Amino acid sequence: MAAAKTIGDVLDSNPVDAPGTIHIYAPDFLYGFQDIVDELDLWKHRGIRGQPADLAHLLNSETGEAGVELIVFGTCETDLGFWHNDLVDAWDRRDADHKFKIVCIVHNILDTNWQRHITHWARRDAIRLLPIANHVKDSFRESFDSTADSSDLELHTAGYQYIPIDVHVPILDIPDLPIKPVHRDLVTAVIQGTLVGERRDYHRFFNDLIASLYEDAAAWGYRPLNSGASVEPDNESNIAPFRLLLVGSGGIEIPAELALIVSVHHDLSYKDFYNLVAMADMVVPAFAQFGYFRDQASSTVALATELNVPLLATDRLRRTYGYIDDARAVVTRPAAMSEVQALKALRTGNASSFLESDPAHTGVAMGEVKGVRDAVERMLEEGWIEANSEEIAV
Repeated sequence: MAAAKTIGDVLDSNPVDAPGTIHIYAPDFLYGFQDIVDELDLWKHRGIRGQPADLAHLLNSETGEAGVELIVFGTCETDLGFWHNDLVDAWDRRDADHKFKIVCIVHNILDTNWQRHITHWARRDAIRLLPIANHVKDSFRESFDSTADSSDLELHTAGYQYIPIDVHVPILDIPDLPIKPVHRDLVTAVIQGTLVGERRDYHRFFNDLIASLYEDAAAWGYRPLNSGASVEPDNESNIAPFRLLLVGSGGIEIPAELALIVSVHHDLSYKDFYNLVAMADMVVPAFAQFGYFRDQASSTVALATELNVPLLATDRLRRTYGYIDDARAVVTRPAAMSEVQALKALRTGNASSFLESDPAHTGVAMGEVKGVRDAVERMLEEGWIEANSEEIAV
């Protein structure tokens, strides 16, 4: 629907005699997303709103000048395989001057089952890709160039190297976000994503947090941790107890030590989902594998951006998702510093425990590694309060 909004805006901005018509074919939205569609005017009611089963009828109802010219699939990994036969039939019904083109919004190059259909449309110069991040575009470009050099005659004659690939980052301009005070503690962090270890490295984060609590529970606003027991808030502390929100589908076992720190949230309406994340102080990627830097785009990065919550990023993440390469959108930690260590330093304004440590037992403390020390100092100097904060009059 972010793409539909963008297409509508482009059509409205072009001075043409007859504005284009956009038809939407989608099942009924779940979790109150229709409220978001209405509030943000994501679809301007300039055409038909129907169910997916109605698409084939539309394609064949008019095959001349008034026919459909462009078909945009929001999840081509699913859609193209499902519709391929109907699309071939509709294409063959039309004369050479009234063919249509297909745009595939894609998310993950490793989802390959649908890609066998690309050859058919590439040969007809009728397909282009619209990945939702630049690194996914680069991966598809490399893959298509490799396919163009294939020894398979059908593949290397299909024109793979000429398939256009553009990028559309689906970030909505969410209204009425909470305004948070500038002078506040870093209390709440969010890890957003499916609650399975293959997507987010929850167990590493949990283990790092438990180790940090044993080392210095007061920095997190808790009493000293006893082995196997749940940590307890320190009510006499001058900093609020840290909280970690896990937001996503599925379930995951929470260690006993973190029972009062970690809460799980799923099956939320979109409004509740947005409000919950937007009230947090930091979004933590906690990626479990490197595919999010090469093969697929992360919804977490886009979510943090559209909700104006700072993302705890590395330089590599900033380069990969170029649209967040801005100190107003992210807090940049050195890769040598774990997410838990960075959160502790940002909560306390002090990274001495990390800089004085020698985790690899090399005889060289982290603070003696110049690049790491400089990056930590820069992180603390720049701070973590994002732009969507209440201005305090002096």
